[in-house]
Amino acid sequence: MSGPLAALSAVIAALLLVLGAAGAPPAAAGEPDSTPFVRIRVDRVTPEVVTTSSVSVVTVAGTVRNVGDRPVRDVMVRLEGAGAVVSSAGLRTNLTGTNDQYRPVGTFTTVAEELQRGQEARFTLSAPLRSANQPALNVDRPGIYPLLVNVNGTPDYGEPARLDDARFLLPVTGLPKTGSESEPLAGAVAPDISHPVRLTMLWPLADRPRLTPGAPGGTLPVRLADDDLASSLAPGGRLDALLSAAEFATSPAVDGGGVVNRSLCLAIDPDLLVTVNAMTGGYMVADSPEGATSHPGTGQAAATTWLERLRRLANHTCVAASPYAQADLDTLARVGDPGLDATAVSRPADIVDRILRVTSTRGAVLLGDGRLTSGAADLIGAQGDAVVIAGGDCAAQDSGTGASATADLTPRRVSPQLVVAPYDPAVGAALAAMGTDPVAPTYLDGSLATRLHHDSALARRQNALGSMLWRALESPESPDTPRDEILMPPAYWKPRADDAQAVLTTLGTALRSGLAVPRSLTAVIDEARGFTDPLVHPLPAEQAVGGFGPEIVAGITGDIARLWGLTAALTTDVRTGLTGEAYTAPLAEDMLRALSQSEPPDVRNGLAAQRLGIVGNTVADLIGAVTIVNPAGSYTLATEHSPLPLALRNDLAVPIRVRLYVDAPPGMTVADVGELELPPGYLPLRVPVEVRVNQRFAVDVALQTPGGLALGESARLSVHSNAYGMVLFLITVTAAAVLTVLTARRLWHRFRGQPDRADLDGPLPPRPDHPHPPAAAGTPLDRSEDR
Repeated sequence: MSGPLAALSAVIAALLLVLGAAGAPPAAAGEPDSTPFVRIRVDRVTPEVVTTSSVSVVTVAGTVRNVGDRPVRDVMVRLEGAGAVVSSAGLRTNLTGTNDQYRPVGTFTTVAEELQRGQEARFTLSAPLRSANQPALNVDRPGIYPLLVNVNGTPDYGEPARLDDARFLLPVTGLPKTGSESEPLAGAVAPDISHPVRLTMLWPLADRPRLTPGAPGGTLPVRLADDDLASSLAPGGRLDALLSAAEFATSPAVDGGGVVNRSLCLAIDPDLLVTVNAMTGGYMVADSPEGATSHPGTGQAAATTWLERLRRLANHTCVAASPYAQADLDTLARVGDPGLDATAVSRPADIVDRILRVTSTRGAVLLGDGRLTSGAADLIGAQGDAVVIAGGDCAAQDSGTGASATADLTPRRVSPQLVVAPYDPAVGAALAAMGTDPVAPTYLDGSLATRLHHDSALARRQNALGSMLWRALESPESPDTPRDEILMPPAYWKPRADDAQAVLTTLGTALRSGLAVPRSLTAVIDEARGFTDPLVHPLPAEQAVGGFGPEIVAGITGDIARLWGLTAALTTDVRTGLTGEAYTAPLAEDMLRALSQSEPPDVRNGLAAQRLGIVGNTVADLIGAVTIVNPAGSYTLATEHSPLPLALRNDLAVPIRVRLYVDAPPGMTVADVGELELPPGYLPLRVPVEVRVNQRFAVDVALQTPGGLALGESARLSVHSNAYGMVLFLITVTAAAVLTVLTARRLWHRFRGQPDRADLDGPLPPRPDHPHPPAAAGTPLDRSEDR
């Protein structure tokens, strides 16, 4: 090809190149989040926690996967490190955002010449902790060190660029000794244990609400919305893993000195215990959200075994109750119902004690999610003096100095009744991110958010372990100030089995190495109550994230008032022993389940509305189940004092106290039958009435509780009376008077020996002074006297 043809081809090629470049996506930017071409994942870190007895080389292994829409060439990775974290906010900010604080450790290593779409390549990087002759992490003292694996590549239609990175924290509790023929000898560096942190860890056992809504007490077998809890309780499940880790960590063989057992306290959601305890007797599982049909559950044996294991553990380990169903106390405060408040805050400890057969630790309110607001504080304070364990305040930067901030964990009094013992939100968020379903607690400031779903499960575990140890490894600002820390994962915590074990292993390592000393929950409560702070610290007015809408508050407010009105009238069924309070308690608990913070914030309102709709219908059905039976609707009263016959019906499982209200028209008086106890079933009733008119009229009859709650539907009766009123009374009196006169007349004649006309069948005989009257013609005369 030459001459004009070659020139034409060159022009066409140039045009195609220009058009191709114009149609191509933009080239990769310097930050990896701009265009997702590849995703890097850290799968293994050795050692996970560096100690004086560890190897002196850190090895990181992982995978690079092409997640974009085009091939990527020259895929390379490099390990980078940063200085030790100097603030609790740095535990979060080093895991996201810019990477200016990181410095390279060695050069890039090519892991693939080209990665097609969906392909992946594995890598392994190693670097010494410290070295004078080769690239190293330059770790010179114990602390928490951020590490980063950087991946570069060249996407099609693009230029070489940094495409992604993976970040995690490396806890270094001590430096191992190093040295070789080519390396100067360096001795081990132990941590400073002269000022140990007083450590308390709350170990949550909770779940999402599983019981289907709208079932009153005594409904057997119970019904669950799904059977996921059976898998969670079975060997290998989430709740089994949490319980197994606590059993192992506190066993005498592992915790010989009992330091973990003195530091650990089980934070148990009573709703979980109620559900598991019900499962032990057999249960059903709804086939659909509507729950029209169901099938037997499969977790009865697993529930029985798990509950017995928990009882054994609770006999020698601290136990405390969390708010019922992890209800949002701020929303509950807006509802403003004291009975529901007590069910959420005060009564959970009684439920835990009854089911586990222990005496739980009282006096603490455990908030694993959500901020403590002023409304929630008022609610808790109305239940009595308490210590609230809640997330503290921390942001990426101190508002005054602009420096990276550290959470203040000093107890603070927020009201005369309440003292807050805060935990570090950065540490709590790191624990919440563990497992296969990471979450960010709603108490976390937005400036401390990280890429939860970008990081691998192992990287998130590294971050949690590093966050747990950070305060113990940092030098105290004042040697004379005691350092306290509370470790509080969210109530509905979902770590994997190895995650849960790693957390308690790290806790034990910190306690046994002298970095920390155990501090029981009882000690936290006692010391906080003795905290004399003259200042009352302000609280936020509302939840910033994850709150419930006004329609949810309005729904609960209306339904709970009607439910308590019904409950106040219920009594105990002597046949079954079921009390009125036990009969309606599941419905009140359903309202708390609707406010559960175990659900993701973006779906909470929808799920709450769905549950409350069912509960509201059930409350209405229970109120309507006590009614007046009116089969005929028309009655005729034989006299003015004939009773009005009625029949009352109670379809509830317990007796109920009722009052009958009759709207009597003029001319009718109804006697008050007083307060009636209506047992389950039918009760015939005859209501005394007095009618003074003879007519047909309508009578409205209704039932109410003694407190005034209307029950069922009112009945309208058509009543006809044969009474004559005053006219009948006068006639009766007149007839009685005439009868009296006639009787007196007869007696008068008899006393005088005179016959009375009423005693004779024929005409009266003539008197002696009168001659006989002439006989009628043809009538014979009686001559008996002449004979």
